[in-house]
Amino acid sequence: MPAINFKVEGEGLPVVLIHGFCENLEMWKHLVPTLSKNYKVYTIDLPGFGQSPLWQTTVSLESVASAVADWVEDQKIDKAVFIGHSLGGYVCLALAELYSKLIAGVGLVHSTAFADSEEGKINRNRVIEFIGKHGHEKWIETFAPSLFAKNNLAYCQEAVAMVHAMGVNTKVETIVAYTLAMRDRKNRFEVWQNIANHCLYIGGSEDIRIPARVSEEHIYARDKIDGYILPEIGHMGMFEDENQIKVILENYLGKIT
Repeated sequence: MPAINFKVEGEGLPVVLIHGFCENLEMWKHLVPTLSKNYKVYTIDLPGFGQSPLWQTTVSLESVASAVADWVEDQKIDKAVFIGHSLGGYVCLALAELYSKLIAGVGLVHSTAFADSEEGKINRNRVIEFIGKHGHEKWIETFAPSLFAKNNLAYCQEAVAMVHAMGVNTKVETIVAYTLAMRDRKNRFEVWQNIANHCLYIGGSEDIRIPARVSEEHIYARDKIDGYILPEIGHMGMFEDENQIKVILENYLGKIT
């Protein structure tokens, strides 16, 4: 399994923050100083992203979860709260299914337990086809701003630039491998429903990738849940409403401890 690049700050309950597609651990850097006051916060680069190597050209959510579980064991972490953004949420759910003993809590941030719809799978294929013809830099030009609610783009220009830079610096083979892995991932909604621990769900009312109705399904599916659909927020709540996200995460983690 590949070496996983990570940063750690603070002491206390281990909290592992897992980034989304075409991102890396730097996306959490503005949240870590607050959370690390009370918790031992790990931020990681998933295999192929940031400074973590892609160990094979074909990956699955299960193999990525296995790599993360091996890293958790290497860090001598008995249990942790795993919080994942988008793709990171898919990894959290695979961990919850395959390595439940590691789970102290799960947070999905602009993510879903559902598999891709048939339309979603077609769109994944189109991404690969577009990148093959035009390159991933051209694709990232439209991908990065599309993650934010249109009304938030003006004041999120720095964040959009950051997301754009992370995407451009992601290797093509990683983008293709994870696009296929996301396309072919299984439905883990039942896994989400049956996680024994208290969980967190954050959605956005203007998220074009995870519609509010889908967020509602995830929130209503559980009893032990802190659930939020942030108004006027797209797919990047940690940038679009940073202060609110900090409050939500602190409140949630306080219930775990």
